[in-house]
This record gives sequence, C-alpha cells and structure tokens, in this order.
Amino acid sequence: MNIAKTWILLAALIAPVCFAQQCPFKDAKGKSVCGVGEACKTPVAVAAVEATISTDALAALIRSGVKMTILDARTGKYDDGRRIPGGRSLAAGAADATITGTAGAKSGLVVTYCSNLKCPASKALAERLRKLGYTNVLEYPDGIAGWAKAGKTVVPAK
Repeated sequence: MNIAKTWILLAALIAPVCFAQQCPFKDAKGKSVCGVGEACKTPVAVAAVEATISTDALAALIRSGVKMTILDARTGKYDDGRRIPGGRSLAAGAADATITGTAGAKSGLVVTYCSNLKCPASKALAERLRKLGYTNVLEYPDGIAGWAKAGKTVVPAK
C-alpha cells in the first residue's frame, strides 16, 4: 500500500482532523479529501495531535498490511505475555536509544497500547515518542483487554 492510501485510510479511521492549508489529504487538484474541508480553519501539526485508534480501526490497519510498529507498553507484573499481532514490548521509561531502536523510523506509523482503559502506560509511551520526534503516533487505549474482549487474535510474545 502506498503512503497516500495509508494516509487516506488513517484519515477515515481516526477522529477527523483537518490540517487546513497543510492538509496531507488532498486530491490531484489540491482539494482536501479529509471530509472536514472548508469548515476547518485551524492548522495543526501531526506530531501535536494526541490521536487514538479504535479496536476495529487497528484491526483494519493490521489486515491491510500497512507498515507500522505496534508497541506494548506493559511491564513487570502487568505484562502477561500476550500481544496484539506484531506487538513488541517497550516500556515508556526505557532509554532513548532503546526506544529509537525498537520504534523504528521517526516518520513511520507507531501504535502504542497497554493493559486496558485505566492503564496509563500507552499514553506515557506515546507522549515519550512524540517528545523524541516521532510524528505519526496513535494510542490504542483499550489495550490488550479490549482487544481480547472484542474477539481479536492474541499471540504470545516473541
């Protein structure tokens, strides 16, 4: 899947945010295709957006084969060894070098998750990634509990 299709898919899956004149969701004629259009007049940087993703949207991204890094922020007793397919363990408090070595390219799509809606680890990891310059970070707040409850495939940690 090319990068333009990836961004259009993401635009449809996450909360609609229009970047006005900087909108990356434009057709060949330069017209915004994000669905918000002229109603939005507030440009925002992608890195500044604290975006979340739903269970169905994350499942759709995984099925589509979009290149992304999925990071499980659980540590210690909270890490039960189950993962969302493709998920890799990375603590929010890890050293900068460990984070950059695990999370991949700073312009790549990164999804963070942890235990459940009450767990703060995925948000902390997402914020840390943004501070380190990652520009396409989504948090999956339902975590492994929400993923499993929705009947999605859970795999053992590698």
